Amino acid sequence: MLSWIVYDVLNVVVKCTAAEIFDHPDGPGLIAEYAEECGNALVGTPAPQRDRYENLEACGMGQCFAAIRGGKDLVGFAFVLVTVVPHYDVKLAAVESVFVTKSAHCGAVLMTRLNEYAVKMGCATIFYTAPVGSRLARLLFLCADEYTHTSHVFSRRLN
Repeated sequence: MLSWIVYDVLNVVVKCTAAEIFDHPDGPGLIAEYAEECGNALVGTPAPQRDRYENLEACGMGQCFAAIRGGKDLVGFAFVLVTVVPHYDVKLAAVESVFVTKSAHCGAVLMTRLNEYAVKMGCATIFYTAPVGSRLARLLFLCADEYTHTSHVFSRRLN
């Protein structure tokens, strides 16, 4: 799990596999906390499917990251999709999920590492989506000098 490490005062951000997140003793609790905070009324409660993440990793389209506190506690995770968007003919990164438990205070560090990864992968832009009113949305609005509010996402239930 220690393939790529960046330190801050208390936390380590690690490039890892989805399996390592799902298999970590703290994984189920952290995923449940994520589901509670990041649910979408139209889509429902998040229900991450391990095999789908692993398939994206296997074809080189996705990378998982973990925030670890004290060398053992899983306190956050993120998954980044990297793809070429045909309309623009440019490689982009889209953060499919990013979450840090309220007690960890390392969301900005994790996002910095995601941005660095996107640059390393040759991406021109990284996109974050955030539930309205979420901690992530507040952080992105507070960092308006670094992140530009470029789009509104509108949803419609189809079934």
